[in-house]
Amino acid sequence: MGEETIKDLSKLILVINIVALFPNSIISINARYRRLKERLIDNLDQVRKSREDRRTLFSATYFTTFLKYAYRHFLETINKPFNFIRALRIYNPITPNLIEYLLNFLKYIKSTNKLTEFIVLIIASSLFLDSYLPKVYSKYYPARKLS
Repeated sequence: MGEETIKDLSKLILVINIVALFPNSIISINARYRRLKERLIDNLDQVRKSREDRRTLFSATYFTTFLKYAYRHFLETINKPFNFIRALRIYNPITPNLIEYLLNFLKYIKSTNKLTEFIVLIIASSLFLDSYLPKVYSKYYPARKLS
């Protein structure tokens, strides 16, 4: 059993930063930990920016929602894995007419270039945006003017 729980730390930790602190009582506590605080804030800002750039910055709204859904799920069963996508769709189900709507939309496409360069992106974007909890996307990613 012990062998199953051993983890290779080199696969879990990508970077280790060492921050030197002044000894106790030489300077104030705020001054002693200032460098550590700044390093933490810088790293958090970098992660946040990276997630924002990739459009994967989820809020406490998502965390709370996932936690509620996971709680309900694991009350019912512990044998099946929790499905995040299905959890998001509980109050925003996919319409049963989706295929009909897509086929109707696609029948107006006359060239394969438009299909691959434009329509596929429109459909993928629509499905992606529709997967957000109601009003969350507009809260964190406000509309931008296209140039």
